[in-house]
Amino acid sequence: MEHDTHRLIHDINLAYLLLTRRLLVEDKASGMSSLGVSSEVADVLLALSPEEIERLASTSQILCSFRFLDHTVLSTLTHSQVEIAAMARSPA
Repeated sequence: MEHDTHRLIHDINLAYLLLTRRLLVEDKASGMSSLGVSSEVADVLLALSPEEIERLASTSQILCSFRFLDHTVLSTLTHSQVEIAAMARSPA
């Protein structure tokens, strides 16, 4: 079970790092804003070799985090999605 958890964390981290690089390569300023990282952190992420990305992805900690500091924002977003889904399922 623990091995499965570490594998899932690795997969999440790798996907996040690859997405991070893609966002920064496509538009560094927009990527930095979306990711909430400084220019210095963006430069480090862009400079990582594939081996370094793999090593970083293999850490036992999840690298990404929620940026919702206020539960109200998250509740509002999720509640809105629930309402949209319910309206899509209901007959017209």
